[in-house]
Amino acid sequence: MTSPKEKRRYPRNEVNWFVTIETSGASRVGETKDISRGGAFIYCDRPLESTQLLKMVISAPGMRNSITAKARMVWSNPYGMGVRFHSVSST
Repeated sequence: MTSPKEKRRYPRNEVNWFVTIETSGASRVGETKDISRGGAFIYCDRPLESTQLLKMVISAPGMRNSITAKARMVWSNPYGMGVRFHSVSST
């Protein structure tokens, strides 16, 4: 059986970066726990309940600019959610 980690297209880096997640009509905060070119795991107290498109603003320590991404939640568990990036830019 192949583990989910082995199915990943891009290597993930463990991080602890603050993130603001904006959805239609709501905003919540969380922490990026790992990130790659294709997606991230976001720790938050209330993961999303659907696969809606969301906007994320990620603030990494030591970076002058934040990272803005449009992403879609692809899975969730009681500790957070996995997101797949659709677009990423630096602001």
